[in-house]
This record gives sequence, structure tokens and C-alpha cells, in this order.
Amino acid sequence: MAIEIPALSVIIPTFNNLEVLKRCLSSWERWASDQPIELIVIEDGCKDGTVDYLRMVSETSWGKEFLRWVHEDDVNQLRCNNRGFAEARAPLFLVWDDDMFLEVEWFVPELLRTFEAYPEIGLLSLIRGLNLFPLTYPIERWEDLHDPNHMISSIGKGPLNWLRLTEVDIVIRPWVVRRACVERVGPLDEAFCPIEWDEADFAYRIRESGFKVATHCYERLGAFTHLGSSTLGKMPSDKHKAMVLPLGKLFHARWAETVRKQYPRLRSTWLRRISPGSLPLMAKRASYFALLKAKTRIMAGRTQSSSR
Repeated sequence: MAIEIPALSVIIPTFNNLEVLKRCLSSWERWASDQPIELIVIEDGCKDGTVDYLRMVSETSWGKEFLRWVHEDDVNQLRCNNRGFAEARAPLFLVWDDDMFLEVEWFVPELLRTFEAYPEIGLLSLIRGLNLFPLTYPIERWEDLHDPNHMISSIGKGPLNWLRLTEVDIVIRPWVVRRACVERVGPLDEAFCPIEWDEADFAYRIRESGFKVATHCYERLGAFTHLGSSTLGKMPSDKHKAMVLPLGKLFHARWAETVRKQYPRLRSTWLRRISPGSLPLMAKRASYFALLKAKTRIMAGRTQSSSR
């Protein structure tokens, strides 16, 4: 019997990425098929067999219970996410990409417990967030948008990262947002189409409405795998830079004064609501960092000895 009111709506836009989408949905079937979720796939005008695949999966017993899919006509990811918001039934919306694969069964229960425990958190990034500092010169190039004097990444470092959530200014996909936030501030602003800086604007609107925005790197903890993470650090194309530059300028035109006023504030932290299933991996990660730190000290000692 299908869940009448799921606790979490997972919104997955997809465009001509059939084989990867299959892996994505299979991972949710494997690890969360007995949990109070719904998967909403936004099929964005695919021409690679995705429609036939989704139709087939939706007729299986698992698909009938957990999967819904809707068609859009090549509207890009931002509008697909907004369509997902409109279709979702749960009190929490998870914005997910089709190249992200769930790896553990404790992930969803932990998210639900976290949002229940901390009602002040409205939006939680699952990889990393960013803290913004005032602009010191006009934005003229794509590189100006990513100047470390203006934007500091916050993903947490060392063993303690696995024990806490950290407040940030803006977030990077994937993230979970409360339905109440969307109802209060509205969906993603389509002025930021096709995508980028939309979630930064969304986070600031949520913060202005009274909720907190936070991050915790569940990817590093092994909760899910993101194929797109392998592209991080590679220089974007000139075409991409040209597309993003006006969107970044739009964000700063709206929020530069707010950034200036708020950047000195203290950022909150919260204890992570740890699920028992995540403890072995958390201990393994903590041990890794402890060994890495010890190795660094040993190598530093050897370097000092050889220089005498």
C-alpha cells in the first residue's frame, strides 16, 4: 500500500541520462524501500528511452508505492526543482541529482531525526555550504565571484566534523528544505535560470524569514556517492562562465548590503543526530584523521631532524 503522507519527498530532475538514472533509482530501492519517502522524477524532455524506463518502473510494485514521475519540456534543472516542490507531499523536500546514489539505510532516518530535533534549521546542505564576506571591488569576471576573500567554503575538517552541523550563509546541492520554508518565501527564483546562484538567493531568503541554514558533509561520511563530485576543481568552460556571471551579479545586487551587515555574526553549530548505523563508519573516518595527523607530525619531526 502506498504511503499516504511521506516524511520526505526526493526530487530528481533528469535529462537524457538514462543509465545513470537507473543506478540512482536502484540505490533508493535498495536502501530506502521500507522508509516513509516518495521519489519524484522530473523528466525534462528526455529522448534516450527515459520515458519508457520510468513508465516500466512505475508499474512495478516498488514503483507504484514509491515513485512518481512528471514530464517537462526541456525547462532546465531550476524549473524542474520548482515543479518538484509543487508535486511534493512531504513536510521535507530533498533536492537530489540523478547522478547521486544512496549507499546506506541510516541516511533518511537521520535526516528526519535532525529536522525534528532542530526546528530552527530550515535548509540543510548535505555536502558543503559557503560563508560570504563583503565585496571589496566590483564583479567583472567569473573569477571575481569565487574570490576566497568573498567566499569561504565550510565543509568541516577533522574528526569533529562528523559530530556536528554548522550554520552557513549559502549552500550547494544536494540539500533538504522544509515545506514551511518554501511556503513562507516561495520557490527558487526563476530569474536565476538556467541554474546557479539560485540556491544562494534561496538560502538568504530563508535566513531572512527567520530560519537557519546549515551544512554537514554526508557525502564524506559515505551516505551517498555523487558522480558530479569528480568534476570539482576542473575549470568551467568559457560558455559556462559567461552564463553564470550575470547570475552572480544579480545575487550580489540583491544581497550585498545584507552580506556586509551580517558577515561578522557568530555561526551556530548543532550536535548531529547520529543514527546507530553510521557509527562504525564515523569511527573509521575519525581514526583515519587521527592517523593522518600523527603521520604529519612524524614527517615534520623527520624534516626538522634532517635539517639540523
